[in-house]
Amino acid sequence: MKICALCNGPVEVIKDKPYEYTESGLDVVLYGITQYQCTSCGETFAALPKIQDLHKVIGKDICANKKALLKPEEIIFLRKNMHLKAKDMAKILGVNPSVYSRWENGKKTISDPYDRLLRMVYMACTAERSDCNDALTVNLFKNLSSKRKEIEQPSQIILNPQEWLLGDVTASGVS
Repeated sequence: MKICALCNGPVEVIKDKPYEYTESGLDVVLYGITQYQCTSCGETFAALPKIQDLHKVIGKDICANKKALLKPEEIIFLRKNMHLKAKDMAKILGVNPSVYSRWENGKKTISDPYDRLLRMVYMACTAERSDCNDALTVNLFKNLSSKRKEIEQPSQIILNPQEWLLGDVTASGVS
């Protein structure tokens, strides 16, 4: 028999009741989740297996299915799910950290191009691996200067056969 962590009272299982997953910071309702309620103090809690996978599904749903611009809480959720600091996300998106901060605190609405870019970065990051700090897409954007200018630069790309024959597409050399 399970006991309550708050009062050590007996806990009963609640099945087939939708669970409002407020811990995500979003309006998410989960079905089929086993919940528990203390018969003494009334405290309720849920068993949530594979939280990181759950967060990926929520993030992908936001990115793929939400038609409107991202809300501040969705922007925060996506960034946190990628394990990035706000200043790093601002750098990846190529915006000033204060502009990004205004998107997260709701003082400014994210524009359509940045909304699309944030969704694309999230989807690419979660497709590559679980730790987005090491993801190729994130590093590509993070390493670009936010104040780039058009400059004359040789456009010749030099490749060795092993760069495409061995499947290592990260080792290409551009001069």
